[in-house]
This record gives sequence, structure tokens and C-alpha cells, in this order.
Amino acid sequence: MTSLLSADEISFLSRHGYSEEDVYDGRHQSKDRRAAAAKEAGKHLVLAGVIGRGDCRTLGHRLRTRAGHCIQCKPINIAFQRREDEPGYVYIAGSLSGRVIKVGTTGNLNQRENQMRAEGYGGSKDWIVLFSLYVAKGGEFERAASSRVKGNRVYRTYFKDGIEQGAVELHQCSFSEALRAMTEHLSEEERKRMTVFRSSNVDRYEFRHE
Repeated sequence: MTSLLSADEISFLSRHGYSEEDVYDGRHQSKDRRAAAAKEAGKHLVLAGVIGRGDCRTLGHRLRTRAGHCIQCKPINIAFQRREDEPGYVYIAGSLSGRVIKVGTTGNLNQRENQMRAEGYGGSKDWIVLFSLYVAKGGEFERAASSRVKGNRVYRTYFKDGIEQGAVELHQCSFSEALRAMTEHLSEEERKRMTVFRSSNVDRYEFRHE
């Protein structure tokens, strides 16, 4: 049987721990349709037509994440896709000094909390994890929850290893608002199955912003 993929594409996938079986053939579908179909089929990656601009089109890149990002131009997009589908803790963290809330996902809560403090994430060193849920698809759950938070998103910079970084996942909202966004779509059965952590200090993080 002839492969849909070129030898270069098969080699690229192999180097990054994937095979042809992980790729959904969406060449003749719209971006939204192939994204939905690939997700339903449990495929991380899709084969699209030659799309995009510049080097991506010139080089004939066809391998994409479900969201449509080229993984051949930017292999880091593979890590983002894996993060979407891997189980993990989705958490709400707060900073009293910065008066902001962060929704994120991690495989290790203590390590992530310590890392944010050590790095001074978003310009703050007093981060504390206030609430967490263990879910089947950490990145996907986090992205959906974060999009439902009512309040301003803020952009703050900090330095990591001497290089300026941007923190874009910060919300000017109360803990209660972030909690609502994270849990309001859960069924009672889902709530019963999930491993939940809640800090006793959440009342101090009921920030109010004009």
C-alpha cells in the first residue's frame, strides 16, 4: 500500500516519536472540519494540503497540529499539541503582590509553584496554587477554562535565565471568577471522579478591579 506521506515526512515524524498512524488525512477538508475529525479520531496531527506562506509553502510542508500550526517549520508545536492531550493538573494560582490570577496546567503542582516563585513569573515571586483539578486532557481543559474567565487579561514581563519573557496567561479577576470558569461546565459525575485540591487561603485572593 502506497503511503500518503513522503519519505521526508515519515522520517520527520519518527524523529519526534510519531508514526503515520498518528496522522489524520485531512487534505480535502476545511481547517475546522479536519480539526474536529482528527480530535474525534484521537489523532494528534493532521495531513493538510500545502498551505501557509513563505518558507512553509515553498518547502511543501503539509504536517500540522489539529489547530493548524505547521510542525515542520516549528517542531515546538508538537510539544504544544502533546500538552493539549496529556493528563495533568489544571490549576488556579494567585499572586497577592501582583493582584492577578493565573490558570495553568502542569504534571507536578509543587514543582510548578516553586518554579513560578523562583522565576518571578509575571513579575511576582509570591505565587501560590489555590485550586487544582486532575483532568484527562490538561492543555485542552486549561485553554477552555481560561477563555471563560471574565476580566482583563494582562501582559507582564519577567526575566528567565537572563532573557526577558512575557507572561500572557494572567487575569485581573477574583479567585471565585476563575473557579467558576473552571468548574461550571462539569457534570456532577465528573466532579465526583476528579481529584481536587483547594487552599484554605482563597479568601485573600478575591481581587476586585475597576
